[in-house]
Amino acid sequence: MIEVEPGDAVVESIFGTTDPDAIWAEVRTLCPEAIECFAFETSVGALFGLVVRGGDHVALKVHRTATTGRLTAMQQVQQHLWRYGFPCPRPLGVRGHATLEEWRADGEHRDAHEPEVRRALAHLLVRMVTLTRDLRPAEDLPPFFPRPGGPLWPEPHNVLFDFGATQPGAEWIDEIARSARERRDAGGGVLVIAHHDWTAKHVRFAGIRPTVVHDWDSTSVDFETVFVGNAAAHFTYLEKEGLELWPTVDEAFMFIADYERARPSPFTREEQSRAGAAAVYGRAYAARCVHALGGDVDALSLPAFAAALLQ
Repeated sequence: MIEVEPGDAVVESIFGTTDPDAIWAEVRTLCPEAIECFAFETSVGALFGLVVRGGDHVALKVHRTATTGRLTAMQQVQQHLWRYGFPCPRPLGVRGHATLEEWRADGEHRDAHEPEVRRALAHLLVRMVTLTRDLRPAEDLPPFFPRPGGPLWPEPHNVLFDFGATQPGAEWIDEIARSARERRDAGGGVLVIAHHDWTAKHVRFAGIRPTVVHDWDSTSVDFETVFVGNAAAHFTYLEKEGLELWPTVDEAFMFIADYERARPSPFTREEQSRAGAAAVYGRAYAARCVHALGGDVDALSLPAFAAALLQ
């Protein structure tokens, strides 16, 4: 029912065990109506696809560190969007340190290097920012990215990314990120509610129409330019054979331009500068994650990316 590799560090960090029977017992405590598990994966938290009594399929996501207040605020945002026809799963409530929502897997993933897919993602992000503009759960949805004066990096999203232990050799990444963050946060701006992991991985399509957006624990509050720039840095991310993971410099610029064209008004020059800096910081965060795993940091072209977007 639940398959876990012995010694899986991510699963261990979430549940304190890798024993499938113990994990299923916790699932049944959180969702007593569950009778079968048909999907299981881990990242920031653990996602279960469950069949419940009556035959409905639901998604249970167990969160490692989020508070009940944050999970409740997250589902309030999701409920608001769902009521307005935004393509997100209908939320079904908070269960302790977990959230429940309808299971949605309609549509397919698409290559966001295709201009029409890139534009669809940019326009959908505008729609989310517009629909959530008057919501006020901000106190329970803090920014994901730290502000100046705080730590340089957010808490890594799972135990595989220990930035402290893997800092040697990554100091040049930190230097770029520090410079980008300073420019990103200069001048402030309007705080909005949006999705800080806006990638092709989390969106499914029917043709060019988005059918569902996933990963709603990535809901947070920040400046609009931060969300847009961060999305520009990695909106193409989709682990599929034959696809380049990361957008080029030109694609990052085009994503920001697509977003501006779908917005009621374009960004000011200062806002464009801050969005570019947010893209560089977001790319640097990705580089830090790749470095922590001993991957190919050169594939992210961070120095060239920073040179172009920090002009």
